[in-house]
Amino acid sequence: MLMDSLKDILAKKDLDEPTEATALREYCQELFDFTPKISIKNDDIWLLVPNGILATELRMRQVEIKRRCQLTKKLIVRIG
Repeated sequence: MLMDSLKDILAKKDLDEPTEATALREYCQELFDFTPKISIKNDDIWLLVPNGILATELRMRQVEIKRRCQLTKKLIVRIG
């Protein structure tokens, strides 16, 4: 019985995506209603957004984003 519930929990969890990326994706969907493209390279998190206005808004909120999403890597916002 315990194994079944553990199996169900693990089936719902995306093990390929780091927690920081998941939190950042949820933040963008919740506040700005878009799904970002996120890539993690070495000590950087690259966040690709669809337009300049959104990129500027996210850059101005970087301190809040790092705190809320518990980012430990440098956040780089790019238009793409």
